[in-house]
Amino acid sequence: MEQNKKTYPPSWVVMQNSIQECFKSMSIDEKRLLILASPVARTSNATEKDSITITAESFAQECNIKTHSAYKSLEEASKSLIKRYFCYLDEKGRKTYCNWVIRARYEEGSVSICFPDEVLLMLKEFDKLNPYTKYKKDIVLSLRKDYSFDFYHLAKKHQTMGKFEISLEKIRTEFGLPESYHDLSNLKKRVINPSLEEITANTDIDLTYENVKKGRSVVGFKFTVREKPTPKLIVPERDQNTVDMFRSLSDNQINMYSSILSKVSSISDLAGAKDYQAFAIWISNILRDPKSVREETAKRIFKALRTETDFKG
Repeated sequence: MEQNKKTYPPSWVVMQNSIQECFKSMSIDEKRLLILASPVARTSNATEKDSITITAESFAQECNIKTHSAYKSLEEASKSLIKRYFCYLDEKGRKTYCNWVIRARYEEGSVSICFPDEVLLMLKEFDKLNPYTKYKKDIVLSLRKDYSFDFYHLAKKHQTMGKFEISLEKIRTEFGLPESYHDLSNLKKRVINPSLEEITANTDIDLTYENVKKGRSVVGFKFTVREKPTPKLIVPERDQNTVDMFRSLSDNQINMYSSILSKVSSISDLAGAKDYQAFAIWISNILRDPKSVREETAKRIFKALRTETDFKG
């Protein structure tokens, strides 16, 4: 049985569907912390005794935020997670309460957390008895709206079906919405519309919705999930040679070239609000997968690569 166990690389976030409860009422930094810890727990086969360390530098790079504010965000997120708990019925039907995080340790520039077995199970075991959802880490971490994480997780969970419905009552309770969002127009304006717009603009899916009515009253929503077509990248032969050569390079080599290119003026306009470290991460992802961006962007990266480094593609 062990050889048939599903495995996924660290670049993927994989969680049992039951963990959707964890996003309820959580801040965006709490969600980010769980998403970053998820692949570490899975790939290291962590136990309750094993601490999972997230550095402020990696948190800033992965989430595309400023490094100087990352440590405070990490500390506050871990403190909040320690206070949170969930309830489940054990094998004998007994109601059991469990904290999401057992302990957190704060060191200079990093936070280390330990999960209980119940949470680790949801981050490590994936089969028919433990249905799960998976998505690329860099895609979900590009989201910034408070409820975009929740909608994206639900959409990826139902992507193969292409649609799902959720009642007004369920969306209020599962998302832990404050009473101000019980007003339908406010719910759409502040929660649903901004989240779906951000997901459609920044991820691998298009997500739309329509009202579900009972008589004249709106009782829920029907969401439609469509996977975006993967753009076909056509590059000149010389650039294609560069792409082919990069497939044989180590992560350290790719990171070295990305660090150099992050400071090149000819492509600095591509950085947007990113600092050098975040821009370098963005470039390294392109070098690994040039299809992830528009063709013209990839060409500019390859041109700068050949011009500014000793790489000969």
